[in-house]
Amino acid sequence: MAPHSVLKAYRDAGMQSVAHGGEGVDLVVALYDGVIDAIGQASIFMDRKEYRDCGRQCSRALTILAGLRETLDFEQGEPVASGLLRLYNSVTSKIIGAQTRRDAAWLGEAKVTLESVREAWAELAARSEPARTKAVASGYVDAPKASAVAPSGAGVAAAV
Repeated sequence: MAPHSVLKAYRDAGMQSVAHGGEGVDLVVALYDGVIDAIGQASIFMDRKEYRDCGRQCSRALTILAGLRETLDFEQGEPVASGLLRLYNSVTSKIIGAQTRRDAAWLGEAKVTLESVREAWAELAARSEPARTKAVASGYVDAPKASAVAPSGAGVAAAV
């Protein structure tokens, strides 16, 4: 699914974070920020021919993508979850391709793709914040709890 199709699915179906197994929208945005930052840093290091540091940042990006991939909920979040899986697999391929070819343009493509989807998540976060704040203030739901990165090798972020 192309980024624009994923964005449309979010807006049309109101899928919010259901595609990510109910993880909070803010957490998903933070994960996107992390992977986008890692790709940006990797690109800088690649341009400088500092391949070891580039590899570390690419590894960081791939770990975050693996975490995002692992939280996809195909039962509750279809068809968006399938579209996100294809997107994450495509971005993963671009990062690996950039490393093997030592071509920062592939990293740029991956970053642009993720930035557009990240914006959709940020829009959802902005739209859902007033309702969430009202529900917390009225006592209907618990206040959001802190999130932590799980110690697993996949670096899965979980809301606790």
